[in-house]
Parts: sequence; C-alpha cells; structure tokens
Amino acid sequence: MSDKTEQLKELLLKISKNTKVVEKQAMQHGNLKGSSEIERSLKVVVSEMVKRYNIQTKLSVDQLAATVRLFYSGLSDTEIAEHLGDRKLNKTISRARIKLHLFRDSDTRPPFEKDEFMTLLKASCSVREMSEKLKVAPSTISEYKNIFECQRVAGKDGYTKRFREILSDQEVTERMVSNISKDGLQDTMDTDYEPAEA
Repeated sequence: MSDKTEQLKELLLKISKNTKVVEKQAMQHGNLKGSSEIERSLKVVVSEMVKRYNIQTKLSVDQLAATVRLFYSGLSDTEIAEHLGDRKLNKTISRARIKLHLFRDSDTRPPFEKDEFMTLLKASCSVREMSEKLKVAPSTISEYKNIFECQRVAGKDGYTKRFREILSDQEVTERMVSNISKDGLQDTMDTDYEPAEA
C-alpha cells in the first residue's frame, strides 16, 4: 500500500470518527453517473426523438443509443456496425445517425453546388427537377434534402446538446477513476471502508 493511501485512510479515520464511510467514490460527485445510468439516459433521449420525428429504422432503441455513444467515441459507421454485430448495418447506421442529428463533415459535402441546391429547394422544385438541373440521381437529391432538413432542425431542438451533456458525465467519471487509479488509490476507491469505533 502506498504512503498516499495510508495518509488518506488516516485522514478518514480522524475526520469521520464514528461515521461509517460506505459510499463509492465514483458515485459521490453531483450529477456524475455510472455507465448503466448513462445508457439509460441516452435511451430516454433517443426514444423521445424516435417518437417526435417518427424515425423509421430496423435498429432497436438500445442499438440507437449505442450508435450515439460510439459516434461520440469517434467510430465510423462501419465500426459502429461491427460493434453492433453486423458490418452490413453500416448504411442503416448512417441513415439513423442523421435522423438522430449526428453529422460527419462528409455528410454536408454534396456532389453538387450547395447554394444552387438551396435556391432550387426554396423555389419548391421537385426532386426530379432538382435532379435534372444538378445532374445527380433523384436518390441523391432526396438524401441531401433529408440531411439538410435534419441539420436545420438540429439547430433548434437541443437533442445533441443533451447527448453531449450525458456523455460528458461519463468522460469526467472515467477521467476521475483513471487519475485515482494512477495515484495508487484504487483499493480505497473500490472498497467499502468502515473505520473502527473510536
């Protein structure tokens, strides 16, 4: 046991006297959450979005919540699909991700002039008319109409902010646990410590 651990235990004995110290370190800091609570929080937000925007996908709420978490961890759609157990889900992941207002830089770089696209859109041109004028497939027009509409809505509804807040709790908790472990205090953090009676 390190000197730092001994000093911590001696300090706890002095300040707590007859008080039992039983609460886990990772659960003592305000809004910090454990991983299971973070998953539940993500599923609550995802479920709200599915209902509000009538998101149609073959992914379950659990899979959608995992998609959010893994997206913010920096994984690609293919890597997320692999984590979900099926590499072929990458296109499904991509479409669902956009519906959840999670965008990559590549999502917003269309194979046509965006300004011209937006002008045609504001003029209420049909998908076929836009396709002919921009010289891309109708499916590409529909795809980017969806992306830009989701982007527009995302700026107003605050769901991505909620995702970041939930996941920032996880990052802080993990960083605290990592720092405590590096200081040689892992055994005091993981053990319910009850000082002797005075």
